[in-house]
Amino acid sequence: MGAQSFASFYDYVGPVGVVLIVLSVYSLALILLKVWTFWRASLTRTRAFETALDDFEAQGPDAAVKALGHDRHPISEMLRTGASLADAGASRPRIEADVRAVAADRLARLSRHNRMLELIGLIAPLLGLLGTILGMITAFQALQVSGAQADPAILAGGIWEALLTTAIGLVVAIPAIVAFNLSENRIDRLRQQASAAMGRFFASLQTQS
Repeated sequence: MGAQSFASFYDYVGPVGVVLIVLSVYSLALILLKVWTFWRASLTRTRAFETALDDFEAQGPDAAVKALGHDRHPISEMLRTGASLADAGASRPRIEADVRAVAADRLARLSRHNRMLELIGLIAPLLGLLGTILGMITAFQALQVSGAQADPAILAGGIWEALLTTAIGLVVAIPAIVAFNLSENRIDRLRQQASAAMGRFFASLQTQS
């Protein structure tokens, strides 16, 4: 974009619009990063840890470790840690502490940048409204300066340019809010799955000890 094109664009959206455009790029980068993080975690692939739990209950920790292999699902990593320590003869408090540490780390990775997406979703509409108000002020000032020769087209043009920032603010906010809520809902489901899986694991560990 050349200097003249940028100046023309700046005249349309103003400083608030430029800030919103920057926020939109940042938000898109965060959303893509979240998609990559969730894809890497293999959250939809539950067969490995479900099979490992069955093997742990039926054959013991060594069979569970073999069933898990190198699966990247957070629950698989928790079970791999717990089963490996159980196979090595570690105490239950040590196993629980290490499993909790793995769970906290994996959940923190999945939750990373969620608050920033939430913040963008909250402030983008407010910035859009601010841009609209500032634009309306500018439009009415131009109308006042025109005096008796005021052209209604001046006011109409200023208003639609001002409203443009509100539209940009909503366009920025909606994907950020959707991404934030989808991420939080998926993490909540993961917590429930992890709680059920580790409940089975420790119950089986208790019967084997």
